[in-house]
Order: sequence, then structure tokens, then C-alpha cells
Amino acid sequence: MSRMQVLMSKAGAVAHSMAAELTSASVGDRMPTAQELSERHGVGKGTVQAALALLEEAGAVEIRSRGKLGTFIAAIDHRLVWELAGSGSIPIAMPLPYTRRYEGLATGLHAAFEQLGLPCTLMFVRGSANRARAVRQGRADFAVMSGFAARADPELEIVRDFGPQTYVGAHGLVVAQGRDPDDPDLRLAVDPSSADQRELTALRFPGLPPERRVEVSYNQLGRHFADGLVDATVWNVDEVDAHIAAPITVHPLDGVDDTATTSAVVVARRGADPAPVAVREALAADVVMAASAEVVAGTRIPTY
Repeated sequence: MSRMQVLMSKAGAVAHSMAAELTSASVGDRMPTAQELSERHGVGKGTVQAALALLEEAGAVEIRSRGKLGTFIAAIDHRLVWELAGSGSIPIAMPLPYTRRYEGLATGLHAAFEQLGLPCTLMFVRGSANRARAVRQGRADFAVMSGFAARADPELEIVRDFGPQTYVGAHGLVVAQGRDPDDPDLRLAVDPSSADQRELTALRFPGLPPERRVEVSYNQLGRHFADGLVDATVWNVDEVDAHIAAPITVHPLDGVDDTATTSAVVVARRGADPAPVAVREALAADVVMAASAEVVAGTRIPTY
């Protein structure tokens, strides 16, 4: 009998459902009793036992009895469990890959999921606010953004924090050449889709009047500086040279702690089902940051 014929049988259908439940299980977890599984799936104990046998024969899981203590998971192949459960690709909302660090994160995540045999789909979405919305609306299971943006949204939960300078190197105050950074008439470019930039701008220029605030998408910064439409902006220093050709000076953000905005984190919707173990392993894999560092250093070609 082929694997497809097995999965189409009654025991196969139960094995399929049980595999889906096992995606969040780990070695050492106690298995539900045959009676509990029978009631949960609406089948007889014999079908449950046959389903467990199918999973064990496939090599997806190994179950051992501990007498009166019950049965426990002795081994589990999460890649195979994922396959038998029929789980699809994991959608992850990513920042647009217009810096080496963003390309590195995309490359690292792609490599980590590929190493574990899990399919993932990287969705490139401009602006942390839009990526957060994709997670809240269920269009993405996870999103990558700064630690600051993540902690500012009560509907999001951080599932992996990669640490400082993994999202951006630093932020600075970009000022048109010849302008004083403390000039009270500076027109500030602010990208409404970037929670980090909005907050850092507010910290550096508290009480900024509306007439000095110019809403500008990051990809329009160069044109706005060149045409004299803006005089300054708070921006990721990794991107300045690539996006602004007009003469500028970059100043440090005096008195502003931007540590939280430089850390890359992976978030999920708060209250959502726990991430499958295999997915947690992929997100925690050392290969994510190792591959990212190689891309940033220029020793690895971005692949995602």
C-alpha cells in the first residue's frame, strides 16, 4: 500500500490529525491515553493504536511506555511530522531587502528553515506597521522588525531576539550640508510607516510642530533632499549613502538611546497557538546569525 493510500485510510486520517498535534510536542512529553485520543478523534481505540503504529513505522515518532506513569515521546522527527501533518509553508513578513543587514536576515532565516527541511515563504513588506498588521490579520505567521517596534505593539509577542545591531547598525541625524542640526526651522522628513523613525524623531525633536514635519517614504528621501524639500531626517546610517546622493552631514543622535531600534526580533501574534517545535528550532538556529554576518561582511551571496 502506498503512503497516499495509507493516509487515505481511517487510521491514516487519524494519523494525519495526530501528526498536526505533534508539531508542538517535544521529546519527554507525555502522550494522551488511548481513551483520550479515541474521544478526541471520535474513533475506536483500535484505530488510534493503528494510527500511532503508522506514525512510528514512518519514523515520525517513537513512543515508550513507563507503566502507570503513561506513555511518553522518546524521539520525534519534526521535519517528517510536519510533512505527515500536511502543514504548508510558513509565511514570514520581512523588511524590504535594501540593506546588507536585511539581506542577511532573509538569507539566515531561509538557510535555517531549509536546513531543517521546513518550507517558508518570505514576504517582503515595507514598514514595521505594515508587517505587524500582516501578523495581526493572519497573513503572516511571523514578522521581523526592531525590538522597539515589537514592544510598542501589545498584540505582538517576541519569539526570538537577535540582539543589538542585528537590525540596523545605528541611527543618525542626517542634515543637508551647511545646515545647523539645531536650526529651529529645519524641515524633518518622517516616514509614517516606520515606528522606529517616528519615535526617534520625537525624542530628538520633542514638540516638533506639524509645519516642520514632512511625511516621506524612505525611497523618496534622496529626491526630497536633492530638491530642497526637506532639510533633515533621522535615519538608519546603513542606508544613507545608498539613498541620498545630495550633499549631507550625518550627526550622532545626542541624548537618544537607539539600542532597542537596532535589535532584530521575530514576532508572532500574542495569544496564537504555540509555534511548532520545528519552527522554534529554525528561529533559534545559530545559522541565522552566522549566515547574516557573512552577508553583511560580503563573504556570502544573499540567497532567499
